[in-house]
Amino acid sequence: MFNRCGTRTQRRAPERGADVEVQVNVSFEDALRGLETKIPVETTTACRECGGTGAEPGTTPVICPECNGRGVVSESQGLFALSQPCPRCRGNGTVIEKPCRKCHGSGRERRTKRYTVKIPAGVKDGTRIKLKGKGEPGESGGPNGDLVVVTRVAPSRLYERRGADLVIDVPVTYAEAALGATVDVPTPFGDRISLKVKSGSQDGALLRVRGHGAPRLNGSGRGDLLARLRIAVPKKLTKKEREALEELQKAQRGDPREVLFR
Repeated sequence: MFNRCGTRTQRRAPERGADVEVQVNVSFEDALRGLETKIPVETTTACRECGGTGAEPGTTPVICPECNGRGVVSESQGLFALSQPCPRCRGNGTVIEKPCRKCHGSGRERRTKRYTVKIPAGVKDGTRIKLKGKGEPGESGGPNGDLVVVTRVAPSRLYERRGADLVIDVPVTYAEAALGATVDVPTPFGDRISLKVKSGSQDGALLRVRGHGAPRLNGSGRGDLLARLRIAVPKKLTKKEREALEELQKAQRGDPREVLFR
């Protein structure tokens, strides 16, 4: 590239802009359903006062007198000549005699922009969503960086997540576990399902309900809902309950701790 005086200039190589990373807080329910939200992002943009030139409006950068617009200077080292970026113009080939009062000659300013981000259904805590070209601007015509949105999903009061599967603790009485029962369980999508508890079910047993878990990000349906049975032991007993349990204890067969001594 040549300047107005016919001198060859050496422009700085294009450099890609830096990526910008921001976090967005998402409720557990919104993470399962997906949502569209706007997030504020502070990035570097061209100065609105000087249009990015760095020079006071009405003026323009001039050819650097130190390097004559070449962007490099040479220093003789005997048989060799060492070339390095011009210290005055920093390799740009031009200098700003009257810097812009708003950006002080940098040609850039910090500005907050709002971007609309689609959070897909099924995101997990720490999921990274990339918006290409929405990061910091590049140098010397280089491409912009990317905006990386990191989701922070709040924990659920009821559900534990295992990939696309959701685990919920379901309290059942001793009688329901021993005799069997049908119990209602809430799903994370607001409805209820009925589960059949088999007679003789043990504490911690998992009942799987297919297709009622979290959506998979690859679009292949949903995971499963796992109901983990927890036998609820009352802290206080009524007289009738105590009498019934005492009768049950008398009728109990065998010793459940016998397996410990085999």
